[in-house]
Amino acid sequence: MKKQTTFTQGYKPQFSGHETFPLRYGWLEKAFAAVDASGTNNNRIFSESAAIAHFGVGKNMVAAIRFWAQVAGILATDGKDVTTTEFGQLLLGPNGVDPYLENASSLWKIHWDIASNPRHTATYWLFNIFNEQNFDRDTVLRKLQEFIDQRGWKAPTEKTLTSDIGVLLANYVPSVPKRGPNEEAFNSPLTELGLIRRRSNGRFGMNLGRKPSLSNGVFLYAVCDFWERTSSANTLSVQSMLLEPGSPGRVFVLEEWELIDRLAEVADITDGLISWSETAGLKQLLRQGEFPQDFADSLWSSEISTLRGSYAA
Repeated sequence: MKKQTTFTQGYKPQFSGHETFPLRYGWLEKAFAAVDASGTNNNRIFSESAAIAHFGVGKNMVAAIRFWAQVAGILATDGKDVTTTEFGQLLLGPNGVDPYLENASSLWKIHWDIASNPRHTATYWLFNIFNEQNFDRDTVLRKLQEFIDQRGWKAPTEKTLTSDIGVLLANYVPSVPKRGPNEEAFNSPLTELGLIRRRSNGRFGMNLGRKPSLSNGVFLYAVCDFWERTSSANTLSVQSMLLEPGSPGRVFVLEEWELIDRLAEVADITDGLISWSETAGLKQLLRQGEFPQDFADSLWSSEISTLRGSYAA
């Protein structure tokens, strides 16, 4: 069964769970370590009174840590059990490729998993449905309320939506600089991606500039993931990769020229499994057949491992 790439019939929107706290530096690593060290039946890690002492934060923030670890795909809930995921182990485990989240590719991968997934309603909507390049909080609130009405969803309170939008923007826009040595700790690591910029007079803008920290491995992982979720054909057009909801172009805020520049190198990176084609004005990718198992994951994980090794040397 293919993962969703858009809001389907029966979809239930989610605008809460983060306790009004955006993701912060160190939270994913702490959540993974706490669960990984305790086995499987470990739901109490985030609920018992010892959790406050263990994480060094208040009860609501403990709930936020768990929420973001699950949103980022580091942890999963199965009934009453909280477990680490295969992705969490691959990234942060004892033999993980980036256990301290030092590589920008890890953050791009986490962003892709969050923003290409309709489960995370406001984030998915902002990157994949919302079409304003420059906006303020009121515009986002109004447009999101209109979208909720169009979909026929039960509307949350304006307070709930305003809070969710505030958390969403805080995840991607650095806070206004203040004096103090620990200011970075209150920012989200996703702000490093530079996807949304703060402008003057309380306004923001989607950053359509080049994404130098977006590696080819993560980019092609996203292309393959999008391809497998949306089509069984052996061709994929540039327009779909650029404009469709849940596509690399939308989620990574890419302009067409950068998308095409990256796709032109795909044959070398995939050993010919995928190739670039431009015939009779039709720009598209071609593939030799279905992707081998774990092929997409290998694109980003092996790249991070290589980079980590080069840093160590």
